[in-house]
Amino acid sequence: MRYRKYWFMRSLSGSLTAILLCFSISLYAASLAIPQIPLVIASPTHPQVLILIGNSQSMDGNFSGAVMTGSGSLASSLTSLYSSSSPVNYQVPSGFTPPIQGPDANGVAPYTVIQGGIKVDNSPSRLNIAKQAVKAIIEHYIPSTDFALATYSTSSISVYNTWVYYMSPQGSNFVFTNTPIAGNRYVTNPCYNYSSASSAVASNCTSIATLYGSNVVSSSQYMQIGNSSDDPVINDVLYGSGGIPGVFVSYNGPTPSHPYPPNYTLSNYNQGNIRMTYNNTSPSIGSLTTSPTNAGFVPFSSQVMYVQRGFAYYSNNAFNTGNVLVNMKTAGINPTPTSVSNALNAFLPFLQPETNSTSTSEIKASAPQSPLGGMLTRAGSFMKTVGTTSGNCPQKKYIILISDGLPTQDLQGRYWPPLGSAAAVGYGVTATFNADGTLNSTNNRALSDAINEVVDLKNNNVTTFVIGLGAGVDPTVNPQAAATLKAIAVTGGTENYYPAKNPEELVNSFNAILANIQNGSFSTSAATVSSTRIDTNTVEHQANFTTRDTPYEDWTGNLLAIKLDPDTGTPTSTVLWSAQSQLDTLVDGTGWSTNRKIATWDPLTGVGVPFRWANINTTQQAQLQPFDQLGEQRLEYIRGNTTLEKRNGGAFRNRSHVLGDIVDSQVIYVGSPQAPYLTTSYIDFAKTNVNRQPTLYVGANDGMLHAFNAGTGQELFTFIPNDVFSKLSQLTSTLYNQNHLFYVNGSPESADVQLTDGSWHTILVGGESAGGQSIYALDVTNPTSLATETALANAVLWEYTDIDLGLTFGTPKVGQIGKTSPSSLNFAVFFGNGYNSTNNKSVLYAINPQTGALIRKIDLCTAVPSACDVNLPQGLSTVALAQKDGLLGEPVTVVYAGDLQGNLWAVDVSSNDPTNWSPRVLFQARDSTGVAQPITTAPIVTLNPNYPRYQGPFVLFGTGQLLTTSDLANAQTQTIYGIWDKPLSSATFIRTNLQQQTLTRVNASTSGLSTDIITATANTINWTNKVGWFADLPVAGQRIISSPELINGAFIATLNTPPLNSCGFGFSSMLLQLNFLNGGAFQYARFDLNGDGAFNTSDQYNGVYPVGIGLSNSYANSPTILGPDKNNNLVILITQSDRTQKAIIAPNLVRRKTGWWQIK
Repeated sequence: MRYRKYWFMRSLSGSLTAILLCFSISLYAASLAIPQIPLVIASPTHPQVLILIGNSQSMDGNFSGAVMTGSGSLASSLTSLYSSSSPVNYQVPSGFTPPIQGPDANGVAPYTVIQGGIKVDNSPSRLNIAKQAVKAIIEHYIPSTDFALATYSTSSISVYNTWVYYMSPQGSNFVFTNTPIAGNRYVTNPCYNYSSASSAVASNCTSIATLYGSNVVSSSQYMQIGNSSDDPVINDVLYGSGGIPGVFVSYNGPTPSHPYPPNYTLSNYNQGNIRMTYNNTSPSIGSLTTSPTNAGFVPFSSQVMYVQRGFAYYSNNAFNTGNVLVNMKTAGINPTPTSVSNALNAFLPFLQPETNSTSTSEIKASAPQSPLGGMLTRAGSFMKTVGTTSGNCPQKKYIILISDGLPTQDLQGRYWPPLGSAAAVGYGVTATFNADGTLNSTNNRALSDAINEVVDLKNNNVTTFVIGLGAGVDPTVNPQAAATLKAIAVTGGTENYYPAKNPEELVNSFNAILANIQNGSFSTSAATVSSTRIDTNTVEHQANFTTRDTPYEDWTGNLLAIKLDPDTGTPTSTVLWSAQSQLDTLVDGTGWSTNRKIATWDPLTGVGVPFRWANINTTQQAQLQPFDQLGEQRLEYIRGNTTLEKRNGGAFRNRSHVLGDIVDSQVIYVGSPQAPYLTTSYIDFAKTNVNRQPTLYVGANDGMLHAFNAGTGQELFTFIPNDVFSKLSQLTSTLYNQNHLFYVNGSPESADVQLTDGSWHTILVGGESAGGQSIYALDVTNPTSLATETALANAVLWEYTDIDLGLTFGTPKVGQIGKTSPSSLNFAVFFGNGYNSTNNKSVLYAINPQTGALIRKIDLCTAVPSACDVNLPQGLSTVALAQKDGLLGEPVTVVYAGDLQGNLWAVDVSSNDPTNWSPRVLFQARDSTGVAQPITTAPIVTLNPNYPRYQGPFVLFGTGQLLTTSDLANAQTQTIYGIWDKPLSSATFIRTNLQQQTLTRVNASTSGLSTDIITATANTINWTNKVGWFADLPVAGQRIISSPELINGAFIATLNTPPLNSCGFGFSSMLLQLNFLNGGAFQYARFDLNGDGAFNTSDQYNGVYPVGIGLSNSYANSPTILGPDKNNNLVILITQSDRTQKAIIAPNLVRRKTGWWQIK
């Protein structure tokens, strides 16, 4: 009978996978892949990512270490082992989807599935989980990231049967029993009741029983053991071929008694010359000699039992190179469905689950050692020679090592026990590490070779990330292994490695990568000012965020009050206060509980409640503790309790500051009532509240809408929408900094409304943008009266959700609707349904501001089916409310809003009966080739430029989108439109119904000016056959994605352009001022081009007045208009994403009443 003289054991060594993940997203039909980090910090130049899957044999193990590949698929003569060593089914772990056959109703799936006579691994092995993650990542991110795939270099691959093995208790033989003793370790006896077992098992166990007695072996359910090959530190099976019994025991040994000095030396280990021999086996197959696994383990108990389990692979692995399976693939700078599919298909054959056929092409876990240094050597040579896939632009290069263990073979082919193992201790293999985590010294050449290769990668601008996979590299189980992986990561240019103990943590680790390569401090909110007047008391309020604040490298936010120069209106260096520091002080000690006022919405009772554990409902409590019982502590942490952070001995994420990042939420300033209502009751209300506390409101990604005292910056109160509860627990995760999420990312809006009892109130309404799918409302009439959480909870009016409500990107607007009497007014909160709604439609909502009850929901796509393509993303953006005659203080008669498919909707809401409100498509925005142009900002509404000769509203808007990573590389031409909504017309207008103006960009290098400029034509509009004008933006990919303004006849907007094909990082931006009369040039200067402080003919270029100027190489927010200054000029204040600001003066012509020029 022939058998292998020594077996090949699996190790803790690792699969090494490189990947760059941009964002965590959930996708479904016609949805947008909306990321959870700000796109203004991203670049469309594709990073190049080499995915290294180290196909060591240990990758067939599950996260706990057991190698179950092929389990439950034994020959019929061994099927009795299904109840012990080779179970058929397993409980599917959270976060894993079996690749072939999913779970049944009880959550159970088979380990192995037979397809066409071939056995296919359906288990939650590390290899299957890694393949699934890599496949999903490539599938989602190949439009914006280039990928390549490599493994260890292997040859002579063969498939073998596998045996799990058990070691007898220390100093004794196996003990069989029916009454386990506490403190001892037992497994199911594979020979229990063997006389009734399948034929081979019965025969094998009959022989084994001669060692212990037939009665005790057959009648005992349990067998006492010392260790199992399923243990995380062993992670092994025996590999064998035909002729080896399904169950057998080795005994009468081992020789020598142990594998360590003085019996063997480290040199013996390096050369693979460690041998442990058992003289006898039962059933007899002769003596059995074994050598260490690459985990450094070799059994030396008095007896070892082997029980057959499944199948696995063995090969010869190269020690000084790796194998590139797929060269760098790209979907192109402007990806198409075909290019994405072609790129993805190159990877799919290698990412299928493992089979027992050597002819299938999937990656097989076959390498007996982990030559990490060799694989990194090949990675280095590959990344040095791979060509650019983004035109001529240099691309960032990354490797991420997903390792279930440590390097075990050096570049000369010698074997090394992994640090932290018993073998490393026994042979004196050690390492020391510096305070920063880097390697100080080691006598382990496999480790030093790997470190040296990572240094070489870093020197060639390749960054290395490391993910530790499985229990063997869990820092709580093997701190020496954790320190080793950290040393590799830190040397590679990253902060630490990421431990992943389950499939969900692996996904989290993948998602962590992109956030780690993003850094900086940014502002993506427009400035808010205390007054549009410029005087000694004028202050601007600027919100910002940092992705890696100090000292904890975390996402934080701030709101600053900055004094403006009273003469020029430009920001000074004087910071009056910082909300960030004020809040840190407020929560200090027990202030998180006693000083803060926080409320939320309870959807079960339909009332606001204090954000306290005893007050929130059981569903909310469960959402705060999805996997443990720490919900109450999480609530306290979210309130600001810093003692629960790791730095203070707690379990939760460290925070540099308590205030979360403020990304897209625009700060609003609410002072005294300013609405144009002329009823006696409103005038009295305005007088009563003329001196109320000015308050700033802004949403943040700490889960809260914040209210700050505008004078001091102290937080007055906060509100947490119920809709963000499902992910609040993630704020406490120590990996949150690498897995950023949006929460209250939408902008609030305030308005004065009259309630049913005749009283007036100021309400605040808002949504969550990419953070959620609800709209909320609070009564903020007197913010200082909300001094207790009970009072604050009572001020929470409602939170609205609906199946057709998507991510609430649009800002709600409040308007008066049909009057019931001269002294009593009715109001509604209008908003679009946002993006990624379940039914993928454009929907307009009108909600009662007092109760949150639905006044009317209008499914626009159902009303005009031809306007909506169900195969493309759809959703209604921010609305604009208008009165058709421009009358201030009168009910809204029409609601305008754009959608993602370029439709400008006009909804007639003039009827006192909401059931009679009717929508139509006023205009369809299409570029010159007929492709739809998305509308994601609110339109501006005024009256026809020739009013009163031509009556009716005039609607101005720009097109463009910045919602997904693919938008960064979108070079579509976008357009500004001015559309006359002609009275009594029901037509849908298109581009040919408009007069074209031409915008031309003139580069500074051409003009000799200090900045780029834009010039425009001024073609006359014939209003008898045209209904407005359009002007295509002059730069490919340039777009309007921040809210424009209209003042003194000038349509003022910032134009933002992603880098597209340019090799530089970040956006470029310009400021545009168009004449709203015709969409073209003015007959006078709008920019002080020569900087002499005057607006005259000296500001012309080639005889024309420019309509646009360059701003910077950063994203520019919406313009904030101030003035006049001391020279009677307006000041256009632009806040840029790099937190710099520009103050641009513009001529202050005679202002007309706002109602004639802009109806909001």
